[in-house]
Amino acid sequence: MDSTAHLAVIEDLLTRLLPDEESAQENGRGDHRYHLVHLAAGDRGPAELNAIVVALSPRLGPPKTVALDGFMDPSLRRLPGPPLADVLAGQVIEMYGWTIGQRWLGIGLLKGLGGGVPALAVVVSALDVRDMAAPVKPAESVRAEDLVALTGWRGGRSQVNWESVERKLSLRLPQDYKLLVEAFGAGIFDDNLGLCAPGPGGLDLDLIVADRAQFSDPAPSEGRTARLLQWATADEHSFCWLVEDPDPEAWPVYARSDKWDPWKRFDYSSTEFIHRMLTDPKHPYSLAEHFETHWFTSAEQVEQAKEAFMDEYHPHP
Repeated sequence: MDSTAHLAVIEDLLTRLLPDEESAQENGRGDHRYHLVHLAAGDRGPAELNAIVVALSPRLGPPKTVALDGFMDPSLRRLPGPPLADVLAGQVIEMYGWTIGQRWLGIGLLKGLGGGVPALAVVVSALDVRDMAAPVKPAESVRAEDLVALTGWRGGRSQVNWESVERKLSLRLPQDYKLLVEAFGAGIFDDNLGLCAPGPGGLDLDLIVADRAQFSDPAPSEGRTARLLQWATADEHSFCWLVEDPDPEAWPVYARSDKWDPWKRFDYSSTEFIHRMLTDPKHPYSLAEHFETHWFTSAEQVEQAKEAFMDEYHPHP
């Protein structure tokens, strides 16, 4: 079978009743709520998997990585039973998934019997009312509200005098970033990623002049140096915009892990970049591989925690 035939099988599975739906029609009960079908892909399994993901993504959006290099997303346990994490344990090599209405579609590679050639497999499952957690969304659909829902943030909205901020920087800022700061204010995602935001307790938006030789491809096309504006940080990591374009909505993100690492380009908004860090284990700066759930701590809460620590362990005489 080639990728065209595999796509036809997937389309057919998406239209079928699931096993428990068939049983319910016959006797009012069901045993499990998914189809798991092995597709004979031979040595071309990895290439066929990539071709199918590429073919489905324009219609379904970028997939969520649910298994890779021994990692298995805990959200698989939210699929009605038996939990697919248990069914696939020890078998899955690589798998990607999409939420489609009330169903979940997974495409991946499973270990071959007796250590043989990996087999391409497709899973179609029902979703429970909690749905699969934190799907990676297409860039155009990710908003600050999606990060609020993902982190469970319940803080009040921040008021920022953007005209004053932009005047001091001599730069206009992306609208997406403004909405992000107004939704969260200054603070830290997952106790790791600090959002640079104007106001009390906030990290400064720092302008950085970088040599063109410090960039990996694609590097800025003009000049020996390039101007970057840092909007987030994590330990020695820096997350910036390249601010050469007069239109801030066209600014790409550049990131690096330390001062010896070359700057790498990402064509995402700041909100999209953070969302992918929190939800995609394949993201180069992923937090998804470390945390199943995500949270945001305001700069004020961080300061209060520091004061409580000092009072407990270094009390005043």
